[in-house]
Amino acid sequence: MNKVNVIKQNLEFIGKTWMKCIGTFASILSLFFLFWTWDDIRITSTQYKCVIIILLCVLALILAILWTCIFKRTKTIWESPSGKIKVCYSDIMKDGFDKRNKEEKLFVIPVNSCFDTIVDEDISTCSKPLVSPNSLHGRWIKKMVNKGFTIEEIDNKIHNCLEMQNLAPKSIIADEDKERGKREVYELGTVAMIRGNNNSTFLLLAISEYDKDNIAHTSVDDLEMCIKSLLNFYDQHGQGHRLVIPLMGTNLSRAGLSHNDSLRVITSLFQLYGDKIHGEVDVVIYKGDKDKVTLDIW
Repeated sequence: MNKVNVIKQNLEFIGKTWMKCIGTFASILSLFFLFWTWDDIRITSTQYKCVIIILLCVLALILAILWTCIFKRTKTIWESPSGKIKVCYSDIMKDGFDKRNKEEKLFVIPVNSCFDTIVDEDISTCSKPLVSPNSLHGRWIKKMVNKGFTIEEIDNKIHNCLEMQNLAPKSIIADEDKERGKREVYELGTVAMIRGNNNSTFLLLAISEYDKDNIAHTSVDDLEMCIKSLLNFYDQHGQGHRLVIPLMGTNLSRAGLSHNDSLRVITSLFQLYGDKIHGEVDVVIYKGDKDKVTLDIW
């Protein structure tokens, strides 16, 4: 993460924080001078007084930059009597598998429309790799396996959830068109709910489709439709639990969205359909992407 880019992305926030720090210092000085004067502390030179004020302003700026670059930030962007939407920097994988979780939470994991579970770490062993280990989808599968779940168990959980919703695949890929992985293709926006450990439940959201070379593709229109489908699912099954959703439509999904654009799309749709939110929704920006997106885009 480039600290210079973090500062550039968050200039407005740094400016606001700087002014708050200066205001705090000014209040402290005002209280101080209720009891003492410059003469009491033996500072009579106008030059020294100016130097002290400038140093306080510089200190306030340093504190504002450190707060922006180092400390976790959270911003509430919408609130109603029944729910709220917050945006924060965090790591959805770490939060989803955190042993300290005491609260029931739902974590959204974007996947492909076949709900594939083969993660290809060594691309030299296959001509058409499936799930990338660098995607959130791949990281989730590897984390589940590390926590004691087998691939067969994960596949069964996905199959049972889709079957319980009476969902049938929209098509079946021919064997010659897909040599490895699952061949049942479900509608974009389909959600499979998988129970994890430590009060975590994962909502696998189908947001992309593989082409003949197993390269994932989605569009902004598809993404918007998937988010609406997720909201409907949350309205029906969320039970007021906290919903944690990552930025989607960037990088490997190939929707062509920047991180800021993805944040705008997701938060705008959630606010538009706020009547379906009956709990807290956390839109999570990976903490390593502070240099790519700012919370202050509204």
